[in-house]
Amino acid sequence: MMRQRMNGQLSEQPLAQIIQEISAKSQSGRLRVEHERVKIAAWFDQGRFVYAACNLRELRLRGYLLRTGLLTAQQLERCPDDASDLDFAETLAAKALLTPAVLEHAHAKQVTDILRFALSLQQGAWDFDSRSRLNETVNLNIDLDALLLEAARRMPAESEPDVIDVDPEAFLQRLRGADSYYDILGVETEASPETLKSAYYELARRYHPDRFRKTEPTLVARLESAFARITQAYDTLRDDSLRASYNAKLQARKKAPRAVDSTPVVQEAASTPIVDSSPAETQASAAERAANDFKEGYAALEQGQRTIAAGLFASAARLMPNEARYRAYYGHMLAAQENTRRVAEAELQAAIKLDPANAEYRMMLAQLFRDLGFIIRARAEAERAVAADPNNRKARDLLRELKGV
Repeated sequence: MMRQRMNGQLSEQPLAQIIQEISAKSQSGRLRVEHERVKIAAWFDQGRFVYAACNLRELRLRGYLLRTGLLTAQQLERCPDDASDLDFAETLAAKALLTPAVLEHAHAKQVTDILRFALSLQQGAWDFDSRSRLNETVNLNIDLDALLLEAARRMPAESEPDVIDVDPEAFLQRLRGADSYYDILGVETEASPETLKSAYYELARRYHPDRFRKTEPTLVARLESAFARITQAYDTLRDDSLRASYNAKLQARKKAPRAVDSTPVVQEAASTPIVDSSPAETQASAAERAANDFKEGYAALEQGQRTIAAGLFASAARLMPNEARYRAYYGHMLAAQENTRRVAEAELQAAIKLDPANAEYRMMLAQLFRDLGFIIRARAEAERAVAADPNNRKARDLLRELKGV
């Protein structure tokens, strides 16, 4: 169990590793990071990231709302300048300067940016105090795993000599021979949650598709499909109930291999195999693969497995770039991450060009513009969505929300 008080230097242990340890051991407390004049505090509750605050003005909630255009300087004059971000959010809610949904969304994005900035620091001191607790109750929806994965991808290659020498072909070959989720992650069946998480992030550090963007497009597509399979394995094994169900399936497979061979294992990514793409691949087979990837991606999205969905939608869009829905849903996934929103806009614009009368795609673009702070462009796109489908209640609600901003 982690001691009540721990400290060290980021140069010796990256912040992502510290947070992984806190999460894996279900620790509660405050993690504080200091670098020169920058001070960041992050709170955890039983391993779950709860909240973060920073002393930099541009990362305070007031500065975020100004920068994104959600509020003007004149509107903010009515609010105290020296309040904490949580108190400031309460003031905004009390004065009804923003709708509760918009305020919560903006606050979550601001806190995400704070943690993203903290994870980018390579120098500074850190301190974890398990006795410190956040006094307020906060329920912001922050995707910690996505931020840690992003940090792993962003880690500079020059500080990782072993990453330079990775062989993606050997990696893909190993995955082709994997018989179980444990084989996919390269862990024992008794692996602890901490071991699972370490294995997952090590694979991300070495083989995530983002590290190979300058190589052959077919290799990137294969790695995207591979990583969707890796993520599905990790998401299954880190959940106690899903893992128990999966282990039962493995036991049944050993007892009756013939019967199991004819029945797919629950949540096994059968439709996302690591298949070599060759110049001789027919358009029909590419279309079939794309359709399967999209179907599995949509199912993953409905189950809340957004990382898996993103990888599968990406594979479908690359295989069939003239299919509007593949481009749209891939863009929708990219829009969820701050650093891929510009690429998301290009994908959504491409989908709309292919299917200009589709109100759903225009709503996705309007939501992206809203998140980027382009409220006028968001309203215009929402108006086009309503014009394309006047009976679409979600489109009308979105337009109403944007007109109130």
